[in-house]
Amino acid sequence: MRTEKVIMVRRARFVPVLLLVAAVLAAIVVSPWWLLSIPFVAVGNLFTAPNLNLINGMPSYLPMIAGFILMRFHQPSGLAVFVGAAASFYGSALEMRIFAKPYIG
Repeated sequence: MRTEKVIMVRRARFVPVLLLVAAVLAAIVVSPWWLLSIPFVAVGNLFTAPNLNLINGMPSYLPMIAGFILMRFHQPSGLAVFVGAAASFYGSALEMRIFAKPYIG
């Protein structure tokens, strides 16, 4: 019988919820353009892997690049897109890495 270590990784739950609340609060306090970050928080969370590899993260890296480009034309919306995608992608990866559990099977 073979036993090998496998790491069980659950999807991030806390970071996307906190970023959603932060986006709504920033939309109320700072600018309504921060509501634009909500879909990119979801994209960053869905395409995250705990090892931050480029292939799984490509759909998250593209909105980050688009946010940089958009900042040249309209700074508030570009910043919302970039921050939503980047904070969700890296925050979710960090949460997944922290809560990963070894499984021997």
